[in-house]
Amino acid sequence: MPRSVRDIAVVLFLLGISLVILFYSGERSGESLVGHVVYAVISPFQRAGHAVHSRVKTMWESYVALIAVRDENRLLKENIATLRRERSSLLGEERENRRLRKLLNLKARYEFPCLAAQVIGEDAVGWFRTFFINRGSEDGVSVGMAVTVAEGLVGRVSSTGGSVSSVLLITDPGLSVDCRVARTRDRGVLSGHMDGECVLRYLELNSQVRPDDEIVTSGLDGMFPRGLVVGRVKLVRKGSQGLFMEAQVVPTVRFREVEEVLVILGNPTGFDIRTGLEESL
Repeated sequence: MPRSVRDIAVVLFLLGISLVILFYSGERSGESLVGHVVYAVISPFQRAGHAVHSRVKTMWESYVALIAVRDENRLLKENIATLRRERSSLLGEERENRRLRKLLNLKARYEFPCLAAQVIGEDAVGWFRTFFINRGSEDGVSVGMAVTVAEGLVGRVSSTGGSVSSVLLITDPGLSVDCRVARTRDRGVLSGHMDGECVLRYLELNSQVRPDDEIVTSGLDGMFPRGLVVGRVKLVRKGSQGLFMEAQVVPTVRFREVEEVLVILGNPTGFDIRTGLEESL
């Protein structure tokens, strides 16, 4: 028998004897030694599989929770947006109600008929010196009528159609208003200026007009009732010819914020200077 074959046979024999001893020992001890060996081999893989399973489970649960949170956040954002829109709408209605109450209170103080109107447009080319309102000749509006708000004088109707009229603002250089200084009773003519303010001209050289004095309509031009607030003096200076004093006046009305106005439906031939607001007497 060749030596190599003999060596292989010896090895196989020894392996057989070893296996018999292992199985025999396992039966006597009540446990399988092979089971221990197998468990020792596969336990690392079991632990790794369990760890991977736990990791995947945790990630999945986190993902599901994240999806739920995302959906909840989306619903919350939608609810917040809805509440903001509702709040904005309520605030807008509240502001409108305040403006309308002011107009109604102002209307109640006048001794002549008035008509409320909404501003529906403005002259963007002319530095916002012209408004368009939703009242016209069909509503009794005619050229020359005074237009005002609770804060003061806005201007006068410059043209009118059936249901729309244009209003020339007091800041327009083409409009002149006979006015007085409320404190000193000095009289002058107020007209608009390109800078969006007004100038009160033809004040006496010895006039005691000073900054912050209130300017009101005199009622002597037959166009505007007496006592309508126009603005306040910003500064006083000598006129260009040196014959009169003049005052730069800031209107009390913020024209860019005007949304509703009151058209004074007075006598087209003019106002009696005895009419107007009681506060101006």
